[in-house]
Amino acid sequence: MKQVKTIPIDQLKPGMFIVGMDQPWYRTPFLLHKRLIRHQHDIDLLRQHGVREVKIDPSQGHDVELGRLGDTAPPAHTQEAVTDPQAHHQIESTPPEKAPQNHEREPVRAAQPPLTQERTPLPSQEQAAAAQETYREATASMERMFEALETGLVPQTETVRTVVTNVLARVLENRASMLSLLSLQKMKRFDRTLASHALDVCTISLVVAHDYGVPEQDLEALGAGALLHDIGYVRLPRNLYRKSLDLTEEERAMMQQHPALGLAIVRDAKENRDAVVRIVAEHHECINGTGFPHKLRGEDLSVLGQLVSLVDVYDGLVSRRGGRPAMLPHDAIRHLFHLGDTGLYAKDMIQTMIGTLGVYPISSLVLLNTGEQAVVVEMNPTQRLKPVIKVITGPQGESYLPPVRIDLGVQTEEKKARAITKVLDPLHEHVNVAMFLDDVQEEAA
Repeated sequence: MKQVKTIPIDQLKPGMFIVGMDQPWYRTPFLLHKRLIRHQHDIDLLRQHGVREVKIDPSQGHDVELGRLGDTAPPAHTQEAVTDPQAHHQIESTPPEKAPQNHEREPVRAAQPPLTQERTPLPSQEQAAAAQETYREATASMERMFEALETGLVPQTETVRTVVTNVLARVLENRASMLSLLSLQKMKRFDRTLASHALDVCTISLVVAHDYGVPEQDLEALGAGALLHDIGYVRLPRNLYRKSLDLTEEERAMMQQHPALGLAIVRDAKENRDAVVRIVAEHHECINGTGFPHKLRGEDLSVLGQLVSLVDVYDGLVSRRGGRPAMLPHDAIRHLFHLGDTGLYAKDMIQTMIGTLGVYPISSLVLLNTGEQAVVVEMNPTQRLKPVIKVITGPQGESYLPPVRIDLGVQTEEKKARAITKVLDPLHEHVNVAMFLDDVQEEAA
């Protein structure tokens, strides 16, 4: 029988599994309050954020009195899935040509955001490898699901839930490992597929949601909706998804049917929550009423639907598609900034997303005022123009071995302060930024 114990923070030790605490999730550095405490640093962070008492489950980790329950601690990858009693809520059937209705409309605004935004540290080699494995398995699962959908089957809810849970666990462990991986995958990918786009939008949406203050209980629905948002394309000609340039009027009209087609598909899977259905229906709507298919306005749109819509735009910009080259992440961020003035999306949501991804996103290759080249390896949430970088070449193009790690926000006056002057294209510069993103030994500045 599960025996949850409430203990003071001073008795919390690495190896214990917490299932609750005396502070709401948005006031702590952790998105989930059901997690294994792996390091003393985790405890220090909780104490710094005002946590005085926690609830632990000795059946899943160490016991406060006995030191440990059983012979071994839980494995390092232990992570409780995000669950919600509403997850199996059955949606009432309504015509697919209409967007789902909800009497309790959500305004397009954030809940109270976290009091602090964590720095995004460089992933260790182990974390990078774990992220790659998670991404590989999730991609394979989504590819199989989309192939099955093309034959007329409905989405497998358990497959979607597993992918969301695994991706969320990696995001919580080290968001940089997933964000770096997405950037690198886009550099290697000749063209995006429905599955890869769905997974990328899911990952970024979960990261942004943390910083935007989305309630913990909505994360599974957010991830599921992000994975399924473009599912309607499986009912359209295959080449239509990849074609992004020079659409005919007939093709454009056909393309704009995919939200309604997707809505019909997710409604066939009765386990999907209303929030998931609305994300699929609303992911091309805009708060000023200029979107499609129903030209809904801000008061009629859900927060989760608008968040996925914004991430969908960003991922489309930084991905190759149908012969259109990918935009550099930095340029895509600038594009998002200007979208805030158009009335298409909520400004606070755009600002949060820019803060999450960084003005200079992780893996960006940049030119410094010294003539050196560097790779952005860590974001600085308090000084967005001054990330942590690894300087890889000198002014004359000579390689720095090892590369020099510098926090642009913390520089001594003894040296000329380095600053970013330009973002470079790694492909044009023939630089493999992947080799600089593992947390290996480098020279300090």
